[in-house]
Amino acid sequence: MIEVSEQTINRIHAILAGVENADKKVLKPALTRGLMAGKTAAGKAVRQTYHISAGDFNSRGHMKYNSVSQGGDGIVGSIEYSGGVIPLIRFKVSPNTPKRKKTPSAAVLKASSLVKFGRENNVFVQQMKSGHIGIFERKQGGYSASRGSGQNKHTEKLKELLSPAVPQMVGNDEVMQTVEERVNEVINQRIIPGFVLL
Repeated sequence: MIEVSEQTINRIHAILAGVENADKKVLKPALTRGLMAGKTAAGKAVRQTYHISAGDFNSRGHMKYNSVSQGGDGIVGSIEYSGGVIPLIRFKVSPNTPKRKKTPSAAVLKASSLVKFGRENNVFVQQMKSGHIGIFERKQGGYSASRGSGQNKHTEKLKELLSPAVPQMVGNDEVMQTVEERVNEVINQRIIPGFVLL
């Protein structure tokens, strides 16, 4: 949840104490501008925090800006984030193409170095028949008898490794702090003592 700081709220109340219809004329437009700026800041902050390109983030995530409205709880506005997980291969990985007997390394956060998967994890880069390249983990299956053959057949399953979902990345503490700072900054810029920007 994005919050307007108590300092900003107190400052606004002091500045607008004598302004008629302040909520409608000033607070609502200021919060609208602040949330719009916060939406932009969120995408930028995610890319600064995670090894993810703008194209991958935007194509797999959706940020919805809900217009500011006035109700019983006062002036309310929000930004909603939705989207699924992103294949780990879309982050910083090495190698990023299939290579025999090469165990991949990966990093999701920019603050982290590449970490190599242990051999016991049985992780590798593979291209599927569809052309999709991903980082997969081989899961051992069970044994089943083939009908009429009297022989056991061993099965294996491949599981693609994925990143956190888009809402989780946006909910990162550092990302949220950046967004809140930007929202408060814009609100303060829109309301200047002695001069209200409409």
